[in-house]
Amino acid sequence: MTEDILSPLEQFQAYKEKFREVAEKTFDELTAASGVDPEANRVLCKEIQDLKSNNKKTSTALTWWTVLCVFMWIVTAVCVIICVTNGFEAGWIIPTISIVVGVSMLVLLFWKIHPIIKKCKSIKKELEELIKNKEQETWDMMAPLNRLYDWGVFNRMMTQTVPRLEFDPYFTNQRLADLINSYGWDENFSKERSVLFSHSGLINGNPFVIARTRKMEWGTKEYTGELVVKWTTVEYDSEGKKHTRHHSETLRASVHKPYPEYFDKTRLIYGNTAAPDLNFTREKNDDELAVDSRSYKRKLKEIEKFSRDLKNDFAMATNEEFEVLFTTTNRNNNQQYFLLFTPLAQENMINIIRDKELGYGDDFQFMKHRKLNTLTADHMQELPLDMNPRMFWNCNYDAAKQVFIETTCENFRAIYFGFAPLLSIPMYQQIRPASAIYGIDMPRQSSYWEHESLANFWGEDKFADASCVTHSILKTTENRKDDGTVEVQVRAYGYRAEPRVDYISKYCSNGNYYDVPVQWDEYIPVMGTGTLEMQEDTTDEQPDLDPITRLQETTQKLNAFGENSVFRRHITSRIMQ
Repeated sequence: MTEDILSPLEQFQAYKEKFREVAEKTFDELTAASGVDPEANRVLCKEIQDLKSNNKKTSTALTWWTVLCVFMWIVTAVCVIICVTNGFEAGWIIPTISIVVGVSMLVLLFWKIHPIIKKCKSIKKELEELIKNKEQETWDMMAPLNRLYDWGVFNRMMTQTVPRLEFDPYFTNQRLADLINSYGWDENFSKERSVLFSHSGLINGNPFVIARTRKMEWGTKEYTGELVVKWTTVEYDSEGKKHTRHHSETLRASVHKPYPEYFDKTRLIYGNTAAPDLNFTREKNDDELAVDSRSYKRKLKEIEKFSRDLKNDFAMATNEEFEVLFTTTNRNNNQQYFLLFTPLAQENMINIIRDKELGYGDDFQFMKHRKLNTLTADHMQELPLDMNPRMFWNCNYDAAKQVFIETTCENFRAIYFGFAPLLSIPMYQQIRPASAIYGIDMPRQSSYWEHESLANFWGEDKFADASCVTHSILKTTENRKDDGTVEVQVRAYGYRAEPRVDYISKYCSNGNYYDVPVQWDEYIPVMGTGTLEMQEDTTDEQPDLDPITRLQETTQKLNAFGENSVFRRHITSRIMQ
């Protein structure tokens, strides 16, 4: 496997196999370090499965015996009713039969049916208690392995698979300053958003950030109301008789009012000095655009027409398929554009957009603003890319192994194809910043992106105002102390709902207008506050550290930081009361 990724789609298969090998090896190493006996766990899980099977059979039997019991009580009740209502006045046959049937039912109910139901309930209760105890035993058995999963395990596996890909322990102020000063990142982006999680690092020395953010935007919500109007009219028939008629009509009205809507979006932000003056935005296509389709031909004609207009200063690529699939008629610099998108880069991009077997096809937006590239891919929006170790916790060893390998492999595939449009461009891998070439030591101080991510990890409910009924956008400020700890002030911006009523005039068929009440909610800003205390792990990352030593170090940091603290990606934190 070559060090450069010159054909990301073709090379993915090899990386995919390598990552699975790394995942299986990592899980085996964790298993060996934990001391968990897989065979003993399998035996215990099989025993639990058998107990659950028996419990299911007992539950089914109990259900049928209960149905039979109810039926017999109904028959008994019918027999009693027949005897009470008819007596022997109409004859002795029917009452006699009713008495015999009723007495027989009662004998069977108290002699057979009720004892059987009681026994089934007792067996079911014993089985459920036994299952609960056995399941707790499996959790206790797997606890040493569950404790060994940490926040950095996936990042280390990624680095072992793709050597040029490096993840930071956490998103630092220095990394953020580099993006701002060297690549032109606009800090206004963060003012109205809260960071749910972020991963930063380098790919071939160039910085990247994978972040999921939450933003509030005002939308509208429709509220409806109704009013029932009743009235009477008097009519006279042909004979002069008076008739009173009652009428009713339901009047309906609606209003549209502002409503706060919250949107989560995952982006890949990448800095590279190649083509430093080039801007463009590429949107994903709504359909597959097969070469022989009408939509493909129509789009090609539109691009050709656009290129013939000299005022647009647009030079069309000789590869027409690339222009159609990766449409960027808004690019501002043809020379730098084709310096970036060489014939190899164009072919790579076409392959990625067309492929839906190894990758995800055409599901990404690609924006380039000078030295910054921002990619937003649909497939990265829902996956648990924060890699919380708890997602791997399991009481079943085989299930734990399957979840660990399949989840990490799927996340590797998602992140790889998140980077794939960038990897398609050879020049991006050929250019490295001076800091990567000569090496610049950067002290680690976590950025406010990391602080917001940490606050959201604790939960917005921990900081939101008591009257808040919406999501909260969490923003932070830091206060670094002399002892190395950081006090983070968290502000939670949300909204409370104040009930209001509008009266909308509506015409009724009786000739009058009526005010229809429509209840709606006015959303009024509220702000909650809270404080996080945190401490960063400033020691060097040791990817080859054995799992037991890593766990021991984490435990020591938690114990040193006090009760109710959590360790997350080299940062220990707790909520201050």
